[in-house]
Amino acid sequence: MRRLALREATQEEIDEEMQRLGFQKGLDEGYFTNNDYDIFDAVPNNVLIGEDGHLFFIDTIIFKSETGGLDTYRSLSPRVIK
Repeated sequence: MRRLALREATQEEIDEEMQRLGFQKGLDEGYFTNNDYDIFDAVPNNVLIGEDGHLFFIDTIIFKSETGGLDTYRSLSPRVIK
């Protein structure tokens, strides 16, 4: 049987990939923005490394920037720095 995912990505691998895609890291763990979109929960248990070396974001949350997504996320997530 073939495995599609080899392992969870490290936070460093996630950070590097998000930067490569044009996203800047925010203050909260797993939060990135490119000022068009905000991505939350980009943390190791939500990002896998595939057999081909690509990262698979499987349980991240995406909001259009400036639509209140950050406030919503901060009010609900236990990961947020308070």
